[in-house]
Order: sequence, then structure tokens, then C-alpha cells
Amino acid sequence: MSIGDFKLSDYGLMLASFDSSASNSECDLGMDYETIESYIGYNPVPIYLGSKYTNKLKPQATIIKNGCNNTNLYFTEHECREVLRQLTGFRGYKKMQIYSYVFDELIYFYVRVTNVFYRKSSGKVAGIILQMECDSQFAWSKDFHSVYQVQSEKSFLFYNSSDDLYNYLLPKVIIQSASPIPYLEITNLSDHGWTTVIKNIKANEIITMDSKNEILVSSASDRIILNDFNMHFIRLLSGKNQLKANADITMTFNFKLPRKVGFVCK
Repeated sequence: MSIGDFKLSDYGLMLASFDSSASNSECDLGMDYETIESYIGYNPVPIYLGSKYTNKLKPQATIIKNGCNNTNLYFTEHECREVLRQLTGFRGYKKMQIYSYVFDELIYFYVRVTNVFYRKSSGKVAGIILQMECDSQFAWSKDFHSVYQVQSEKSFLFYNSSDDLYNYLLPKVIIQSASPIPYLEITNLSDHGWTTVIKNIKANEIITMDSKNEILVSSASDRIILNDFNMHFIRLLSGKNQLKANADITMTFNFKLPRKVGFVCK
């Protein structure tokens, strides 16, 4: 397992469990969901207004010293300090990967350590228990980079295999053209004709659209590109997306996908 730049094997450590019943344990996946409803008048059936997540994934991991690399399996004060120095107190979230567990694909989590406990034996520290919380309910796929050579008025298919079925995938998209384009339209035919419009594109100009953070920038430093944009950031439905453009362009989609897999209990 690694969290950020801290890889357990580099320090002679490994994941473990002190619970003899771990094989039958239950894991909370952080999928708590709240339904928002309201009773109208004397109607006995409430009116559905919406729903939202109310929790996120909160994994726990126990680390011990690897017996193959260490003759003394107890942690010294210095070794405890090194673990705590590396894994606690950082701001935001760090990328965590588990290398010894086999998933259908390589996935990772964004975590931060919220609490630490020692597991002691005969008064000595035999294990360090990390309580963490993730950025969401999801694990994440690797980063994908999909390049499309789009021909004018010819549709192309983008398949979104996200596990978050009811929210848009908001990628970072790089748009390039060898020729000037006075009026570029990119339409998602699968999303009720949702159309992104960018005007006055110069030859070889590179436009970068960060749909998640709603940022649009151009390689041309002498223009304010937001003045030529209809504020429709590219968004992708779960499953098939049939898209087309009204000009020949190169589009590069950069994204990672949420995965509902939970966390390996340790």
C-alpha cells in the first residue's frame, strides 16, 4: 500500500489484521443516501423532491512490520514517529493504492488520515491503525487520455463507463484545429442536443476546457476566450454519448472514472 510518496514496502511495513474474524467482517461503503420528501396537504404519500449522499468512504488500515525483513517486529519510537510524520497532518487528500489486492482494474483512493491508534502487545507497539476518510464514496480508475480526430458533421461515440450513473462525467478537453474556425459547435446528440459553442478560433490555437472546474483557457495570450464562449462546458452522460462537431478538429479527453468497490478491510 502507498499513500502519496509513502510506500509501506520501502519502510519494511505491510498491511495486516489483528482480528481473527476479519474474514467475516462487514465494511461500510459510505453509501448513505438521504431521501428528501414533503407531505403536501392531507396527502398520505409524500412528494419526492430529491436525494443526496450524506456520507463517504471511511476506511481503516492496520500496518505492521514485515517479518521477512525485520527480526524485531515491534515499532521503536523513531519508527512510530516516521509513520506519523509521513501520514498525518497533510492538507487535502493524497492518492492511496493497494498493490497486494487484485481488482478487475487498477484503482486508487484519495484519502486523508483522520486518527491513529497503536495496537500494543506486552506494552510494545505491534501495529499502527490508521483511520482515514476518502474524498467521496468512490475509488478511482487510472487517468484516461482519449484522442479523437473529429471530421466535420460526422458523429463519433464516447462511452462513459462511470459507476456514478446519475451524474455527468466532466472531463478536461483539449481542442485543436489546423485551420481557423469562426464558429465551432460541439454537440452531444445523446444529451438532448447539448451544444458547446466557441467562436473565433485561430489556426493551431490550443483551447483547454476544464469542465469540472468550469475553466476555459486559450494558448493565444491576446484574447479573452470567455467572450467567445456560450458557457456550455462539455459534459458526458453515463453510457453512450454520440457527439459531433461542425468543423475538423482534434479533441483529447482527459478523465478518471469513479468506481463503487468499497475498501479492503484490514
